[in-house]
Order: sequence, then structure tokens, then C-alpha cells
Amino acid sequence: MTGREMVGRVLAGRYDLLDRIGQGGMAVVYRARDLALNRLVAVKVLREHLAEDPSLVERFQLEARSAASLDNRHVVQVFDVGTDLESHYIVMELVDGENLKDYLTRTGPLPVDEALGIVDQVAAALGEAHAQHIIHRDIKPQNILLSEDGSVKVTDFGIAQAISAGTLVNSGSMLGTAQYVSPEQARGRSVGPASDLYGLGVLLYELLAGHPPFSGESPIAVALRHVQEAPPDIRGERPDVPPGVAALLARLLAKDADERYQSAEAFRRQLEAVRRGEPEPEVGTTGGAAPPTQPVPRRKRRTWLYVLAIVLLVLAGLIYAFLRWLQGPAPVTLPNLRNLTVAAAKARLTQEGFQPVMLGQRSSSHIGRGRVVSESPAAGTVLRPGQTVGLLVSSGPSPAVVPPLVGDDEQQAAQALQQAGLKSHPRTVTSAAPAGQVVKQSIPSGRTVPKGTVVTLVVSNGRGGAAANQVVPILSGMTTSSASSALSSVGMTLGNLSYTYSTEPANTVVTQSPAPDATAQSGAPVNVTLSKGPSPASASALANKSNVGFTVPSSAPRHSLVEAKVTDSAGNEEVYYQSVAPGQQVSFTVSWYGQSGEMVLYLNGVAQGSPTVLVPQASPGQNPPGGSSNGT
Repeated sequence: MTGREMVGRVLAGRYDLLDRIGQGGMAVVYRARDLALNRLVAVKVLREHLAEDPSLVERFQLEARSAASLDNRHVVQVFDVGTDLESHYIVMELVDGENLKDYLTRTGPLPVDEALGIVDQVAAALGEAHAQHIIHRDIKPQNILLSEDGSVKVTDFGIAQAISAGTLVNSGSMLGTAQYVSPEQARGRSVGPASDLYGLGVLLYELLAGHPPFSGESPIAVALRHVQEAPPDIRGERPDVPPGVAALLARLLAKDADERYQSAEAFRRQLEAVRRGEPEPEVGTTGGAAPPTQPVPRRKRRTWLYVLAIVLLVLAGLIYAFLRWLQGPAPVTLPNLRNLTVAAAKARLTQEGFQPVMLGQRSSSHIGRGRVVSESPAAGTVLRPGQTVGLLVSSGPSPAVVPPLVGDDEQQAAQALQQAGLKSHPRTVTSAAPAGQVVKQSIPSGRTVPKGTVVTLVVSNGRGGAAANQVVPILSGMTTSSASSALSSVGMTLGNLSYTYSTEPANTVVTQSPAPDATAQSGAPVNVTLSKGPSPASASALANKSNVGFTVPSSAPRHSLVEAKVTDSAGNEEVYYQSVAPGQQVSFTVSWYGQSGEMVLYLNGVAQGSPTVLVPQASPGQNPPGGSSNGT
């Protein structure tokens, strides 16, 4: 559903979407009326094409859980979170005004006092978040809202998480915006409050100069500059910036996190002192500056002599360092690291005297998961040992969403699969459906699978007759209207409906009876169990994913069905179906909540071994019993 089509819709029978007021890469934001409380709110709705990706839905919901725990007038308040059919949404406080990026574009660089007032309020919001062990990770003008009363509010905690939880690389993407990313975040290391303060420093620089301190041709190039280069002196852009403010900014932008302020409150205290005219103490000191002394005219000439001597010493040191550099290690041609494992690439760089840095992940259909896709600078560049080289790593083939195919003719279905990056394999069966019509697909529509996956199309020969037995299609993941259409195409009907808590989106099919691949007479009803969405206990429980692998025995019937039933400690039930052939390698991902779960794997209705215990995280290099590898 497009943004325009969403306007006028009432989510959960309560939130009337009035008009669109903003959008980003993950979601669209609407002004809405809360019909229950008769007040205006902002509703952020996850983009429809992203709702198929459980990891993105998890990040979207994480935004709500993170922000809802914060109680500060400088943080946008979260009121509600929920799911209406396929739409995932967050209800937030509506801030009348504009974001800081738009304001800065309209006005240009801000006066020093106004810039300091804004960062002081942002720091107040960060102080509250850090006290709750939440790191924002993406402080930038687009995430700062200016209300009409002049107050500042921080929003978009979509990538915030507990301090111990994350690094820069997650789910194949670089978390945080390259122009505002801290050096430790760009290196893929764990971050803390000091990382948000670095982002605050970049924000202050942009407010004063009109642009961030670093730019480049690509996000990777910008991230490397944050790692390698000292930030420019703000007084080169704004000579009117007082020395105390410049020193404050330099400390926020220190490369070493230990040299920055260690808390937002410490920064605010020093900011207040600088605004009173007190000098910023040297990095590493704990107190204020020494009391000023009155200048003595007799000492002025002696002072200049001292300055001149220091300048000469510095110049001599630079000349000496330059001469040593000329005589230092010979330049080395950067080797081609493409397709090497991360460990091998790091070892090669270290052997050549370079410092490897992880820049993130990118999908690739040609290079295997965990291998180097590219390096920065590029292979063949001549560098001196000691410099930093960034590595971009493959996250494997990009995913594809299986389209709905039941009811299409074989040629249309094959074209739809080709456009989605998938392959088709037809199988003809006797059916009352028109000849050439797809009556079943081996992987349900809406499932996310690697590109290149083969989807079997079960095609009718048109000779079944009205009373012939039909093959029951896979309905899991479908809405009731889609399930009804799929059943109608093979001469069956939708039977009784029941409901259960499930990790599947609300109002989609979880289980069915008869099971997929069973035969039933034309006109027979198929009963389904629909999802009510995750259980209430899931809101405060750990969200987990488990990769399931299974090899179909070669002795299995030619047309077989794999069924995985998952239950978790939060009270959710999930069932996964897949049509398979003898010897086929089966892999899919299951979602569950809480500290423990259980999975039972069936082949043609027969359990394959004892239940598999699911745990939040497997030991490195090991898989839990039953072939599932768990991770959060």
C-alpha cells in the first residue's frame, strides 16, 4: 500500500491517518487522530516491502521499546505500538515544528549561542538514555525536532540497543549515518555513551559551519576519514567561535573515546562553564583552568621569545619527522583481497604492515558469505605500512520474496519467479482446475528466500473432473482472502477459523487441516488457524531467530512434505511447511521469543527424532541438536 493509499485508513480501529508528514528509509510518518483520546499524534508505519523481513520488523519494534522507556521532555514520547493486518506501526507524540536539518538548510550556520543551546538540550536527552543503558547511535540533524515553543526533542531510536549489544555491523548494514559515525563505530567495535557524544560533536560542528566536518564520494570513504583524519579546526570556518567553544568541540571529536567527555552530564557542566566565559580545561584534567593572571608589560617580549622558540622547535621536529618518513618503510602495493575470508584478509594485511578495519556487509550473488567483496583503498593502491585498509564483507545472496503464484498460468508464474530472481520447476498433476493453471507452489508466497531458489509449480492438466481428489495447497503466511483464492483455484473452500499467538503477522495462516500435499475431494473445506500476532509476553521477551537445516532422506517418497512446529516460552506457536524431494537440502529461518523454545521436525507427518531445544545463542562454531543454529 502506498503512502497516499494509507491516508484515510484507521489503524486498529483507533488511529485515523490524516496526512503524510515525513518519511525515511524504513518507515513513513503520518499525522493522525487518536479516536479514543481525541488527540493528534504521529504514527510511524513500516514500509510494506520491508515488513516481509523479520529482522527489520524487529528493529522497528525495538525503536518503540527503547524510546518508550525514556521519560524526558527532550525525547519524543512513544504512546503505543502494534500491528494491523500487514501494517506495523508506532504511535508517538506529535511535535509541531520542523527537524533540525530542514531548519539548518533554511537558515544556514547558526549563531554560537543558539547552536550551544540546541546541543545542550540534545545532551539532556542523551543523558536520560544513557542512564537507561540505551545508546542512540545515530545523532544527526534529521533526528532532532524543533518544536514551535523552541524546545528540542530527539527522535528515532530505531537502532538504539543495550550498551553491550552491538557493533557497527548488523544484519548486513552499517548502523548509523557515515557523516556522523564515531571512529570506534566505524571500526565495528562496541560503543558506549562517548560514541553518542562524538555524534553530538559532529552535530555542533555542522550547526556552526553549515556542514559536517567530513565528506567523501561514498559512505565508506567518509567513515575512513572519521577513523584516520583529525577534524578541522572550527575557527577556520567560523573565526567568531570563542576559543573555549572550539576546545569543547575538539574534545567531543577526539578520536580516542577515553579522551572525550565520559558522560552527557559532564559535557553539559563544562558547556555551562564555557558559556559563562570560563576556559575549557585540557583533555584529561578533572578541574577547571587555573585563575587568570594580569599581564605584565615587561613580560610580553619574553613571552613572544618563548613562542618563537617553541615554533622553531616544532618546525625542527617536523623536519626531522619528515626526513625519518622518507627513510621509513618502503611503500607497498595493496594486495587484491577479493573473495578471501575475513581471517585470511586480515592476516594478509597485518603481514604487509597495514591495519584492517571492518566497514560493514553487502549482499553478493557471486561471493560467499563472510568473504571480502571489496577493499578501500582499492587493490593496487601504493601505501606506506601502518595505514588503515577497510574491508567490505559479503552477507551472501540478497534475499527474494516469493510471489503469489496459485491461480496463474504456468508461463505467468515462471515469469513472476524470474523477475523476483527465483527459478521455477513445473510438475503436472490431475486436477479439475483449467489446464496449465498453477494449483500449488512449493514455497508459500511472502516467504523470504535466497535468490536463485527453485520453486516447484504444481500445474493442472485439466482432466481431474469436478469430483476428483485435489492436492491441498500450502496456505501458511497467507491472509484469509489469499487462502480462500488459493483453495478456490483447486475447487476447495475455506473452512473453520481459529486463532493462536504466533510470530507470523496478525490475521495470516499459521496451520491448516488437512495439511499441505494431502488429497481432498473437490469442494472439501480446509480449516485454518490464524495468527493473533506475538503474545503479550513477547513485548518484554528476547526476540530470537534460528536457522534450520535438514537433509531429506533419499528413501523418502518423490513428493514429500517437511513440517516444522515451533513453540516458545512466551506462548507463541509457529508452523513452517515446505514441499521437498528425496535428498533435497532444506534450510529456513524460524522466529521465536523468550529464553527457550522447542522445535519438532516432521517428514510426511512423522517426527524426525526428538524435539530440538532452541536457545538464544549457540556457541561459536557449533549448532544445537537437530541442525538448527540459533542467534538473536
